[in-house]
Amino acid sequence: MSQRVAILTGGEVPGMNLCIKSLVYRLIDLGFEPIGVRKGWEGLINYNPRDVTTYGANFIELTKNIVRAIDRSPGTFLHSSHTNPTDTLPGKVPGFLRQAGAKTQDLTEHVKDVIGRLGFTAVVVIGYLDMLTYAARLSQEGVPIIAIPKTIQNNIYGTDYTLGFSTGMARGVAFIHELRALAGSREQIVVVENFGGKSGYSSLMTSFLAGVDRTIIPEVPYDPERLAHLALRDKSENPNNYAIVSVCDGSQIVPDKIAQYTPYLSLRSRSQVLQSMTAEKAEALQEEFDLSEVVETGTSMAGSGMVAAELLQNLTGDEVVLQSLTYLLRTGAPDGQDLLGATNFAMLAARLVKEGRFGRMTAFRQRDTWTHVDLNVVTQGVKVVDVDELYDAEQYQPKVSVIWAAEAV
Repeated sequence: MSQRVAILTGGEVPGMNLCIKSLVYRLIDLGFEPIGVRKGWEGLINYNPRDVTTYGANFIELTKNIVRAIDRSPGTFLHSSHTNPTDTLPGKVPGFLRQAGAKTQDLTEHVKDVIGRLGFTAVVVIGYLDMLTYAARLSQEGVPIIAIPKTIQNNIYGTDYTLGFSTGMARGVAFIHELRALAGSREQIVVVENFGGKSGYSSLMTSFLAGVDRTIIPEVPYDPERLAHLALRDKSENPNNYAIVSVCDGSQIVPDKIAQYTPYLSLRSRSQVLQSMTAEKAEALQEEFDLSEVVETGTSMAGSGMVAAELLQNLTGDEVVLQSLTYLLRTGAPDGQDLLGATNFAMLAARLVKEGRFGRMTAFRQRDTWTHVDLNVVTQGVKVVDVDELYDAEQYQPKVSVIWAAEAV
């Protein structure tokens, strides 16, 4: 029986490389041969069984010496990509698989064929929600999968903690405290943008621990005028005459006021707003404000923080400072919790491989600490904030009594 175990990663968080190292060490001690897959699912996609030269470009045989020092560096040693084999864009499809005229391709059969051809006993996936959702699909189709949850957003069902969450939150708090000196010396409003997407949980917790004045999350659309009023009040009541507003990426203006506030926005910010709307409403807005150029130049680089900062600057008449933390939260040395999490998740994953218990995801849960759950739990979607329990939608502030990840739903 083959003893080869594939390891692939998606995204990067503090502690990722320690998790890889710990997993490699433990698998070798258990008699397995760990094989690193480069750039996540892309490594499996780009391997051509009929071209032996593509093996070295997409796989690396991992030894203890190779991974001995990787935990001293941030990022992921195996590199990463956001390619999803279910809907692979033409530019990501290798020539030997490309179908002429196809807008996207589902390369799952190729991925499964490669895993079978290379004789992997198991595939360990260390990744974020979308990556684990695809891993769950492969598991349902018979691929021996073990998953490790990794994201600073902590938005994956089945676990109260994901690798990288603790450090990301701590770094966010530290950066916000550093920005206070700038805000105070300039006597201005500072908008801090955090990662979020559809879940504002990690952003909400960071804001609470950093003592941010107002917090905007994706779960609750905000009224720009109300936000401006509250921020100005916070500023005037602060002895140093400043205010901090945290905006989670993915946050939106209340739908019935989008058209009202669009004239305040730059072309790039209008693009961000349009991307958050239904096609019908976006088309109507384009016609009303002649936004044809937005369609051509629109890019997701324009975040929710930029929109909020521009609105606050126009509504208050004061200069507003915008600082995006987003990718900064993914870098740096892991804190104690993520060092522990990386190691424990890796040890648990290796044990599951040894026991042949596939279709599982490692997890940390309050009631039974380090454990594992059915991987299919990730298909429930994004774990979002329990607004009634944790958020004051009128004051745009967290309302927290006991802080723990399990309070998100």
